[in-house]
Formats: sequence, structure tokens, C-alpha cells
Amino acid sequence: MCGRFALETDLEAIYEQFGIKDTITLPASYNIAPTEQALCLKKAEGGLIALTMKWGITPWYSRGKAKPKLLINARAESIASKPTFRQSLKYRRCLLIMSGFFEWQDQSKNLKIKQPYYFKREDNKLMAVAAVYDNERMTDGKVIPSCCLLTTEANETVGKLHDRMPWLLTENQQKQWLLEQVFDEHSLKKMIKERGNIPLSLYPVTPNVNSALYKESDCISSIDGTTP
Repeated sequence: MCGRFALETDLEAIYEQFGIKDTITLPASYNIAPTEQALCLKKAEGGLIALTMKWGITPWYSRGKAKPKLLINARAESIASKPTFRQSLKYRRCLLIMSGFFEWQDQSKNLKIKQPYYFKREDNKLMAVAAVYDNERMTDGKVIPSCCLLTTEANETVGKLHDRMPWLLTENQQKQWLLEQVFDEHSLKKMIKERGNIPLSLYPVTPNVNSALYKESDCISSIDGTTP
């Protein structure tokens, strides 16, 4: 499960990597938590467009409740069988953009504070994560675009800390994911089977990341420590 990620919004880097000229102005956020704004890309006439979405989809049956359910992750292997995501998988796919993501490790049984680690691409490019979205209509009539990222089995690097990771798409897979045609379960299984290898690096970061309220740039700065 991915519960936090970071985004350094270098507009020039976004343009160079994804070919988007007119992107939105989104402040850099070094510790993005569920319900906060995420940068997403989706297919549009003439190319891709960038927009912000709330991270986490509230299912229709949970909207308006005192404690609504929030879906921030969905397993790529089983999302096609989930009624909540069926229409989004077919027609509402997007890329969630991040610089990297966090996972935690218990240092010892007696340590109450978990040590966070930051994962990023070895080539320092932005990560394009497979995601689906929904346009949530609230009880007051307001429509809020919301997204949920897909996860797959962890690769060797992430597997040191967790058995799941965001589904990072290669450049070719990004094009497949955003095709305008209906996306079915067969297409999904084929993409998962052909998952590309994107090398990642990891390092320990400040425990301040444990608080979703902490947003400083040192969230993604390496600290002295041993990697798993």
C-alpha cells in the first residue's frame, strides 16, 4: 500500500518528460497524504492535459456519510473485478505523477517511531503511476475529480520494506494506459504481465515524514542511516 508520496513541481521537467506545454501551477509538496491534491495527466484532444485531483475516491455508496470510505490504492491484479472501479477502469484512466514515494520500517520491536524511507527513480525522472479517477458529485452538487492509484507486487528494491508498490509505467505503457478505447480485463492482464523494470533507489529520511502535516523539503533529503 502506498500511503504517502512527494512531488517536486518542476514545470520544465514535466514538459520535457510528458510533452505538456500548458500545465497547471501546483506548489511542490514533499509529503502528500490521502485527500490532498495530486497532479494527474489524462488523454485529451491533441495530447495530454494536466489537472489536480483529490487523492482517494469515495465510493458512491459512502458519500455523504459521517465517516466516508476513502480508496487510495487498488490492486492492479483484481481491480477489473471490483464494481466500484469497473467503469473507471474502462473509461477513466489517468497517470498520477510523483517524484517518489515513502515506505516505513520498524527498527526494533521496542521502537514506537517507524523509520521512513524514500524511493525514487535511479535516473531521477518523474514516476508515472497507473491510476483511475471518478468525478464525485457531492450532496451539495459540487463535482470533485478524485483518483486512486494502482499497485502491483513489489520489485526487489521495494520488497525490502513492503510487498506492494505503485504501478510505475514505462513510456510505452503510459500510452497504452491512456488510449481512448475501452480498456478491458484482458488488456490489463497483458500490461501487468509485461511490466517493465524501472530501477529505483532508496534511502532513509527524517521521521518528521510520519506526520502528514509536515511538508518541508527535507522530507525527501537523505539522512545518515543504514538502508535495508
